[in-house]
Amino acid sequence: MKLLQLFALMLFISINSILGQADTVVVPADYQGDPLGAINRFILGDTTDTGARVNPERYYKLERNKIYFLNGELHTPFDLRLIADPPDAENKPAIVASTTGADGKPQLIQFQLEGDGYIKNILFQMTPPGGQGESNASFFLAKEGGNYYFDNVKWEWGLWEQVVAVKPVNKIVVKNCYFRNPQHKTNIYNGRGVGFYLENPADTVIMVNNTFFNMNSFAFVADNGSIPPKFFRFDHNTIVNEMKWPIHSYWITNAHVTNNLFYNVHSFGETKDDIVGQDPDKLVYGIIDIAPIPSDILDLHGITENQRKYYLKNNSFFYSQEIKDYWNFYDLPFEPWMNSRTKNMFDNDAEYPELVEENTYNLDPRLVEAGTGTTEMIKWMKRKRDWQNNKYWGWDPDGDKFAVQWPFPEDLSYANDTLLKGAEGGFPVGDLNWYPDKKAEWEAWEPSATKEINYKIIKDVKINKVFPNPFKDQINIDYTLEKNTQIDILIYDIIGNKIATIYTGRQGAGNHLIHFDFSKQNIDITCGYYFYKIRTNTSLISGKIEKLK
Repeated sequence: MKLLQLFALMLFISINSILGQADTVVVPADYQGDPLGAINRFILGDTTDTGARVNPERYYKLERNKIYFLNGELHTPFDLRLIADPPDAENKPAIVASTTGADGKPQLIQFQLEGDGYIKNILFQMTPPGGQGESNASFFLAKEGGNYYFDNVKWEWGLWEQVVAVKPVNKIVVKNCYFRNPQHKTNIYNGRGVGFYLENPADTVIMVNNTFFNMNSFAFVADNGSIPPKFFRFDHNTIVNEMKWPIHSYWITNAHVTNNLFYNVHSFGETKDDIVGQDPDKLVYGIIDIAPIPSDILDLHGITENQRKYYLKNNSFFYSQEIKDYWNFYDLPFEPWMNSRTKNMFDNDAEYPELVEENTYNLDPRLVEAGTGTTEMIKWMKRKRDWQNNKYWGWDPDGDKFAVQWPFPEDLSYANDTLLKGAEGGFPVGDLNWYPDKKAEWEAWEPSATKEINYKIIKDVKINKVFPNPFKDQINIDYTLEKNTQIDILIYDIIGNKIATIYTGRQGAGNHLIHFDFSKQNIDITCGYYFYKIRTNTSLISGKIEKLK
């Protein structure tokens, strides 16, 4: 009987592999007698004798009420579909947890997705058992042209960004997700949601019906050396208690920021010193901040400045009296909805006909239960301003950073009647997951104009190799062009200053090798890290290089 069952299982696997049909397997939380790294070993070991994936279309299912302990970073050079049943009042979500290595430090990241990714109904705990330390990021999105979907995913803690694109990707969709207490102990700019590393854009980023609760920094970031997506939709999100700006991307070319609730966001405030290095014109940033787009990004996205779109509709922002008292204590200016440059751009219909603001509310939502996050955030900000040692804040009533309280103790629904009908279609402003009945109505109603928009990545250059790296005086860049094009190859230091122009001019399709000797060009650079930038009419990519003594 066992032999027959084994034969049937092998036949099932073989047929599914050949036909490319999806199947689902349950991942054990304890694999081969050891819970540590069970998820790593099971998923990576799901291969044939030749090393090929048993079924490239497979879904890996985690079980609710169980913890899956990572053992180091999990790199997946294949499409990863990681799912679980949705949690409910009686069942905790399946939890994937960071652990510490022999050096006592958690892994830098949890997952590096080198294929496409589909993640659903899972909670990712960034703090290892014992509650000391945290992983920097949950997901590195590392497939050029990749597509990534996160649905009903939850994150606890996390030092840097939960989801970060480290390659130019096609689409990122984040919906029904919960970012809880993402924060850095001392760095106000870390503790983020979704962002991009260096010049690695996405064609499409869609963030709908998500909650961001008690975070140091940005819900979404694509600036300071990175390129904004071609299309950005930020709709029906709730952000409660955030020290920096919710959306840090002042060069977006096509944005729909609609029906969001911003409560005590950008609360840290700005002195004259704080402003330096933030806004392009050294203005107070504001909750919504845009600026004229650099020509290389306009060329990359194929538009002119007056064709950019930014639809800002049915959003609400509010600062509690505690935050205003903190600003007064440090003689900080009150944070505006928009700074003067941004407001002038939205008001200038002649030059910016597609910058539209409608129905911005400045109302207290009267949240049902937001815990002590605001009070703890203010304590953190005061310690930061007074140059005192700092610590994690957030809201964690049980005092155990590793344990997951379920259901979450906060309730970010609210009682303001205007906002309960203030979004498009008469729906509540903010994350509709706080209103399940209204969300079901909204899903049936949602107009086709706000459905996901697909774009294709247009890449006309591929980097084959940059060598030697690290280098001393000479470096070689091997790349392939898909067509005849203008190309510029530049070197920048880590703070964005241009150091050298390696090449500029037109080149034909095919493989190219550029050799550059810094010493012969009388360019004296110190040892350390630099970035190369390769720019064509439709591509802008970069990478890190290191100069040795």
